[in-house]
Amino acid sequence: MATRMDPMTNAINPQNNFQNTDSRFVRFAKDIPMVVNWHITERCNYRCSFCYSDWNHLDEVWNKLENVRKVIENIAHYHAERFGAGAAPWRLSVVGGEPILFQKKTQFVVETAVACGAEVSIITNGSHLENMFPFARLLSQVGVSLDSFIHETNMKIGRQCNGHTLSFEEISDKIAAFRAINPNVRVKVNTVVNQNNFDEVIVDKVAALGATKYKILRQMPFGDNKGVTDEQFYTFIRNNYREDLFAKVGSGRHIFIEDNSVMTQSYLMVAPNGCLFQNGGAEYRYSRPLMDIPFEVALKEIDFAEEKFFSRYTSTATETIIARMHNAVA
Repeated sequence: MATRMDPMTNAINPQNNFQNTDSRFVRFAKDIPMVVNWHITERCNYRCSFCYSDWNHLDEVWNKLENVRKVIENIAHYHAERFGAGAAPWRLSVVGGEPILFQKKTQFVVETAVACGAEVSIITNGSHLENMFPFARLLSQVGVSLDSFIHETNMKIGRQCNGHTLSFEEISDKIAAFRAINPNVRVKVNTVVNQNNFDEVIVDKVAALGATKYKILRQMPFGDNKGVTDEQFYTFIRNNYREDLFAKVGSGRHIFIEDNSVMTQSYLMVAPNGCLFQNGGAEYRYSRPLMDIPFEVALKEIDFAEEKFFSRYTSTATETIIARMHNAVA
């Protein structure tokens, strides 16, 4: 886990992999959306032991609506200027914490992003999925974080609120109700492989939810929490890498796997205070706030690996991990 730093005292880090406008980043963006994850709040009703969404209570931009507009318009301007009209729409992924605990604020963010030409997705723990129903038609994708469907496992992880954990039946009903409002929404499920769930099989239930994408992520080690061993990670993959279960939702790859090396320097992330930030070192690296400087300038102030960004959205990273797993057995 990266150490948190004051983004205002250590904002500029010129060492990065930002390329010129002829880079693969531009060429890939014609087909693959530029996705920006805005960790808009760190507040959450769960206490997952491996969660990294902790910024020492930084001021949250969405407490001032005008700042929300500035951040989103800044990103939209960068996308239009760099990639042009022929590019895939950019996507704002609203992340927490648990953003939908704050329904009105989240709805404003969604409406503002859509007005700026973005597709919008929300990553949620699913416990209050119904809070999205009033603006469900505006969302292109909903990502639900599900690490287990076993009550005891979720209690150990901290994926619970006042002793209540989310059952398969409960989340299934919530997703069905969401789809009744927006039949076109894509559902993605994220699972973090950790010490409590590495030997479980959940892919059958994930597929039964009608997920179009299933992302399997290796827990990032931090502090005294060392994450999982290679063998534990591979155990989960061997038990849950079942593309055949997703045949009914369409062709192509549906399961994507991310090891720790793939997850570093490969995400475009905005902290609650409106600064771009990046992992991959001993400390988070922050840009100056997007309310104050152009997105392009902020991007040059963090470590961002364009190749790794796109490897997550193609089959490259997943195939590499599968091959490594097979080689470990051989």
